[in-house]
Amino acid sequence: MANSLAQRPISDARIGRWLEELAESDGNPGGGAAAALMLAAAAALMSMSGGYVSASGTAQPELTGLLARAKQLRLDALAMADRDARASAEFGVAYAQPASEQRDRHLAQACLQAAKSSAALGALAMTALDDLRWLSQHAKPQLVADVATTLGMLSAVLKAASSNLRYDLSQLASGPAQVKHAGLWDTAASLDRAMQNAGELAARIDARIKR
Repeated sequence: MANSLAQRPISDARIGRWLEELAESDGNPGGGAAAALMLAAAAALMSMSGGYVSASGTAQPELTGLLARAKQLRLDALAMADRDARASAEFGVAYAQPASEQRDRHLAQACLQAAKSSAALGALAMTALDDLRWLSQHAKPQLVADVATTLGMLSAVLKAASSNLRYDLSQLASGPAQVKHAGLWDTAASLDRAMQNAGELAARIDARIKR
């Protein structure tokens, strides 16, 4: 099936149609774009849960900031889905070329761009952790499960970004290249810490739900 969505933003597509495209074996969109869409959905849930919070005093500006950041995160994540789909498409084009030094160069460049896209997605996802921590403390009791759902989605995004980033970096030469792309490796380490923090927060939320 020709990818009819490749040239237009995901925000303009019907979700069912986009998922049909994701199901096709052409890698555009791929796993990174799916993770970005999940991040957008998590941001939407943050907005929903935050909208029910009754805040006053010093908590009011914190809530206002959270809602503004959640809205921006949703928009940024959708844009990230489009960016990752383009990176995935470039990788597919490079991979399909006949074996040659030129193909190797194209593949290396495509892997680097894909790694940068995964790092950007992971960095974007990490920005939501503090707001989710705040929301877990202030959300209405009947919405705690929604906060837990949001955190589960965020954890999956962090894992996806980490896995994709590490794979893409592994396809580049080792040794000097690892030093050359030290910033990307640092992001991978930051994602590991973020996943640990998310797990600890999830455990605290689960304890509240199971009481």
